[in-house]
Amino acid sequence: MEWINLTSGELKQTTRKNAVAVLPMGSIEAHAAHLPLGNDTMKVNAGCLRAAALAEPAVVLPPLFYTEVKSMQAAPGAITLRGRVLNDLALDICDEIARNGFKKILLVSGHGGNRHWVDYFMTEWLVLDRSYSLYFWYMPLTGKPENQKHMESGFDGHGGEAETSLALHLYPELVKMKGAHRALKAMPADPLCGAVTPFAWVSAWPQAISGDPYPSTAAKGKIFFDGAVDSLRAVINAVRADRSTPAFQKKFQKARRAPTWPTKLGD
Repeated sequence: MEWINLTSGELKQTTRKNAVAVLPMGSIEAHAAHLPLGNDTMKVNAGCLRAAALAEPAVVLPPLFYTEVKSMQAAPGAITLRGRVLNDLALDICDEIARNGFKKILLVSGHGGNRHWVDYFMTEWLVLDRSYSLYFWYMPLTGKPENQKHMESGFDGHGGEAETSLALHLYPELVKMKGAHRALKAMPADPLCGAVTPFAWVSAWPQAISGDPYPSTAAKGKIFFDGAVDSLRAVINAVRADRSTPAFQKKFQKARRAPTWPTKLGD
């Protein structure tokens, strides 16, 4: 079910069924020269909609296109938010979902870069004593580990075989394979003895691709997409059935306000 397609009364009915609220999160950024700027958002939104239709009651919100892609600003088309703005935005959305009666919110990302700020967001959320429970899942490019057997390229990543295959399956009309190129080896960088810089990824892959899109096919994309949908269906069902997280959450919130040692959280 899509949040925006429901009537007010229909939405209320889903909360009475303990439906899980699902927020797809992507990005707007370059994916080499052959994939659309909205690729990450479009693929994860399609996956969430399909999985929610197969899972226990779940409501999918409009996807969050605007996230964090600062390292991609050198390529045309990137739209990124400041971290504090993005955190406030995500919190406001989650709080509004909860205000409408949902007790469990699942964030689902189709953009690898979201994992960094979501880690921080969830850490900050931890101490806000919210009544709802929060979950996060990243949609893997091949859907399931066993689908790796369908990959022809030995190295794959941003805009490579798996991601291009997904696009060929979901929105082939937006894929421009004439503009595709390979990037199988990172650009050389000066040795820093283990130190990293803010430019680590983009300096290694300055053309916004890490992988080989040429072995991509729509048939592979269907396999990868169906695998991701099946995995996400299981995640939604598990979240809906989860009782341990809300219970532990209450214990943690109580203990955090009046900490004692040894802690009683495990009791």
